[in-house]
Amino acid sequence: MIDITTNNVPRDVIEAYELSEKEQKEFDYIDWKKVEAGEDSASFMRYKGQLYDLSEFTSVQALQAFKGYFNGWDGYQSDTYFSGILVKYTDSSFESVIVGRYFAH
Repeated sequence: MIDITTNNVPRDVIEAYELSEKEQKEFDYIDWKKVEAGEDSASFMRYKGQLYDLSEFTSVQALQAFKGYFNGWDGYQSDTYFSGILVKYTDSSFESVIVGRYFAH
Protein backbone atom coordinates (compact mmCIF):
# COMPACT_ATOMS: atom_id res chain seq x y z
CA MET A 1 0.00 0.00 0.00
CA ILE A 2 1.17 3.52 -0.80
CA ASP A 3 -0.09 6.72 0.82
CA ILE A 4 0.26 10.02 -1.03
CA THR A 5 -0.17 13.35 0.71
CA THR A 6 -0.36 16.75 -0.97
CA ASN A 7 -1.91 20.11 -0.31
CA ASN A 8 -2.45 20.61 -4.08
CA VAL A 9 -0.87 24.07 -3.96
CA PRO A 10 0.88 24.97 -7.23
CA ARG A 11 4.53 25.91 -6.83
CA ASP A 12 6.28 28.06 -9.39
CA VAL A 13 8.88 26.44 -11.60
CA ILE A 14 12.10 28.40 -11.13
CA GLU A 15 14.31 28.89 -14.16
CA ALA A 16 18.09 28.63 -13.85
CA TYR A 17 18.69 32.36 -14.29
CA GLU A 18 16.55 33.03 -11.19
CA LEU A 19 18.94 31.16 -8.88
CA SER A 20 21.48 33.02 -6.79
CA GLU A 21 25.16 32.27 -7.22
CA LYS A 22 25.09 30.37 -3.92
CA GLU A 23 22.15 28.24 -5.09
CA GLN A 24 23.88 27.50 -8.39
CA LYS A 25 26.83 26.05 -6.47
CA GLU A 26 24.49 23.40 -5.00
CA PHE A 27 24.12 22.01 -8.52
CA ASP A 28 27.74 21.68 -9.58
CA TYR A 29 26.87 19.06 -12.22
CA ILE A 30 25.14 21.72 -14.35
CA ASP A 31 27.26 23.52 -16.93
CA TRP A 32 26.31 27.04 -15.87
CA LYS A 33 28.31 28.66 -18.68
CA LYS A 34 26.14 26.84 -21.24
CA VAL A 35 22.99 27.82 -19.35
CA GLU A 36 24.06 31.48 -19.30
CA ALA A 37 24.86 31.32 -23.03
CA GLY A 38 21.41 29.89 -23.78
CA GLU A 39 22.87 26.59 -24.97
CA ASP A 40 21.32 24.59 -22.12
CA SER A 41 18.56 25.04 -19.55
CA ALA A 42 17.54 23.87 -16.11
CA SER A 43 14.33 24.15 -14.09
CA PHE A 44 13.82 23.92 -10.34
CA MET A 45 11.14 24.08 -7.66
CA ARG A 46 11.14 24.74 -3.94
CA TYR A 47 9.55 22.37 -1.49
CA LYS A 48 9.78 22.69 2.28
CA GLY A 49 12.66 25.13 2.00
CA GLN A 50 14.73 22.94 -0.31
CA LEU A 51 15.51 23.56 -3.96
CA TYR A 52 15.02 20.59 -6.32
CA ASP A 53 16.28 20.15 -9.88
CA LEU A 54 13.27 18.96 -11.86
CA SER A 55 15.52 17.06 -14.28
CA GLU A 56 16.48 14.79 -11.36
CA PHE A 57 12.94 13.40 -11.14
CA THR A 58 12.29 10.10 -12.91
CA SER A 59 9.26 9.71 -15.13
CA VAL A 60 6.46 7.82 -13.39
CA GLN A 61 5.92 5.83 -16.60
CA ALA A 62 9.39 4.32 -16.13
CA LEU A 63 8.44 2.97 -12.69
CA GLN A 64 6.74 -0.34 -13.40
CA ALA A 65 6.77 -1.50 -9.76
CA PHE A 66 4.31 1.23 -8.71
CA LYS A 67 2.19 1.18 -11.85
CA GLY A 68 -1.25 2.48 -10.97
CA TYR A 69 -0.27 4.01 -7.62
CA PHE A 70 1.17 7.18 -9.16
CA ASN A 71 -1.52 7.82 -11.78
CA GLY A 72 -1.82 11.53 -12.46
CA TRP A 73 1.75 12.27 -11.38
CA ASP A 74 4.58 13.07 -13.81
CA GLY A 75 7.73 12.28 -11.86
CA TYR A 76 9.16 10.98 -8.61
CA GLN A 77 12.37 11.21 -6.60
CA SER A 78 13.07 8.67 -3.86
CA ASP A 79 14.22 9.75 -0.40
CA THR A 80 14.40 6.20 0.93
CA TYR A 81 13.38 2.79 -0.37
CA PHE A 82 9.87 3.44 0.96
CA SER A 83 9.35 7.19 0.49
CA GLY A 84 9.90 10.11 -1.80
CA ILE A 85 8.54 13.16 -3.58
CA LEU A 86 6.11 13.29 -6.50
CA VAL A 87 5.56 16.14 -8.95
CA LYS A 88 2.95 16.88 -11.55
CA TYR A 89 2.84 19.85 -13.86
CA THR A 90 -0.32 21.90 -13.55
CA ASP A 91 -0.65 22.43 -17.30
CA SER A 92 1.20 22.28 -20.61
CA SER A 93 3.01 25.58 -19.98
CA PHE A 94 5.25 23.85 -17.37
CA GLU A 95 5.24 26.99 -15.21
CA SER A 96 4.12 25.34 -11.98
CA VAL A 97 4.02 21.95 -10.28
CA ILE A 98 2.00 20.26 -7.56
CA VAL A 99 4.19 18.40 -5.06
CA GLY A 100 3.27 15.35 -3.03
CA ARG A 101 4.98 12.90 -0.68
CA TYR A 102 4.60 9.15 -0.96
CA PHE A 103 5.11 6.51 1.69
CA ALA A 104 4.95 2.77 1.11
CA HIS A 105 4.00 0.47 3.94
